[in-house]
Amino acid sequence: MKLFKVYSGDEADHELVLAKSPYQAAQITRQVWIEAGKPRHQVKVVELALPEGDEGLIYEPNTTPIEYPKGKKKG
Repeated sequence: MKLFKVYSGDEADHELVLAKSPYQAAQITRQVWIEAGKPRHQVKVVELALPEGDEGLIYEPNTTPIEYPKGKKKG
């Protein structure tokens, strides 16, 4: 399992999710938001990791954001 931060398309909301892949993290978060009554179609997913060194439990982005669904263009 990996730790992901999933943002709404407009980056107004985010969730931390444990999942096996970025796609699974996007699916889990979309379902949570649907059940909470605030559905989001477009999301951005970033894998998080502990940095090298003695930083404690401060996670930082390990990848560039991946947008789901892929291929969607704004405007």
